[in-house]
Amino acid sequence: MTSPRQSGNAQSMAGRWHNLEAHRRVVEAVNAREVPDELLAPGFRMVNRLSAVTDYQYHGAIGLRDWMNDVFEVFAEGASYEVEEILAAGDDYVAARFCMSGRGGRSQMPLEFRWAGVTWFRGGRALRAIGYASSEEALRALDVDRGSRSD
Repeated sequence: MTSPRQSGNAQSMAGRWHNLEAHRRVVEAVNAREVPDELLAPGFRMVNRLSAVTDYQYHGAIGLRDWMNDVFEVFAEGASYEVEEILAAGDDYVAARFCMSGRGGRSQMPLEFRWAGVTWFRGGRALRAIGYASSEEALRALDVDRGSRSD
């Protein structure tokens, strides 16, 4: 899937690459159960998709640690957090489809959570991350965000 903001000049493409790399590093850190302080902008906040696991906002590095504890606690050890697909990337965002999978902590039955999310960046650091129920909802949110800013 593409986004209207995926075409552009070399500076714009360099910004997208930088955001994609930072996004990849954040996912890698979460999978290692580490908090990547250097990749979080001051004021970082995460709004999780409403689910049975968690339903509130997380702030800063401590908030990211709390989110990891909340979502990984329902899984047995060895669960993975992956990007299934990059949906769109722009000068200040990356939209992706995610999957957490493993075995349930109590039941040991296979367990998966899938959602889409958008992470907005400032200066190569994650500023805001919001989870959505579907890829379409995440991409619509990008249109709303672009419309609410003066570029």
